[in-house]
Amino acid sequence: MGNLEKIFNQFLNCVTTLQDALNVSFGEALTETFDNLENGKIKVEMGAPDEATVAKLSKMYASLDYEKLPQKIKVQIFTYLTLKAITDDGRDVNQMPTPAIVSTVIALLMRKMLPNKEKLEIVDPAIGTGALLYSVINQLKSANHSRDIYNLVGIDNDEEMLNFADISAHLNNLKIDLYCQDALTAWMVEAADAVVTDLPIGYYPVDENAKNFATKSEKGHSLAHLLFVEQIIKNLKPAGWAFLVVPSSILSGKGGADFMPWLSEKVYLKAIVELPNEMFRNKFNQKSILVFQNHGENATSSEVLLTKLDSLKNEQALIKFNEKLNEWYTKNNH
Repeated sequence: MGNLEKIFNQFLNCVTTLQDALNVSFGEALTETFDNLENGKIKVEMGAPDEATVAKLSKMYASLDYEKLPQKIKVQIFTYLTLKAITDDGRDVNQMPTPAIVSTVIALLMRKMLPNKEKLEIVDPAIGTGALLYSVINQLKSANHSRDIYNLVGIDNDEEMLNFADISAHLNNLKIDLYCQDALTAWMVEAADAVVTDLPIGYYPVDENAKNFATKSEKGHSLAHLLFVEQIIKNLKPAGWAFLVVPSSILSGKGGADFMPWLSEKVYLKAIVELPNEMFRNKFNQKSILVFQNHGENATSSEVLLTKLDSLKNEQALIKFNEKLNEWYTKNNH
């Protein structure tokens, strides 16, 4: 860890040096730093950064030995720095990268449930930094002898997040089409075989557009996460799949009283996996993984896999989850 910390601090110094020289946010300086490193050239526009800073950065970049750094280290460093950017620049908590363990659970679910096709269109309509989607896809590829059958698409309404997602895709050796738009307006992409996303939570401010959704609120702003689920269903292929990180409050009790009966009519529910309590500061922030399949040929209803993931500090939790998943799959597919 000591060595990683040393490398991280070297990268951090590069970013802050550029940030001071350009007088921009940490996030913008981070994006430009990695652009410079990937292109092997320091970008200068209208005399900025100045010659002295270019000379200083050139030395700092040389000491990184960037070309020789393993891909995995570059991805780790970039992920830590994006976390710092989101915190330092006072960005929305919805933009924080999804914890790695969540992507592992989703990858296990997808390996079992996704059809065996030559090409799969996978969309993340709230891609943020790309951490969730890329981690899931890397695990699927690894389990599939590095076979790449995924057409990846990411949507986000924040250009800086898309810049992070773009660099991260490059560092992960993944190709992706990225679109800057409000994902609750018409998607400019093909219908998806699968949607993977960590839903943004909160109120959607565009009331005029919310009127187009059955899940809109009768009064005031509508809940963005409910509208997102509806939008995802509209953009799934027949029999397409959704693997969503959602607030647990929409799945049961008062919050789920209207939503869950509506959802059960629209799609086939397949799994609800509650994430461990320890991941959240209080029970109101609790999240679950919701899996459903769109209606369509070869899509059928089945018993829903209902389970709660134990403590993440214990490796046995994932093993137990995988055993339950295998049991459920065998029971419902034979």
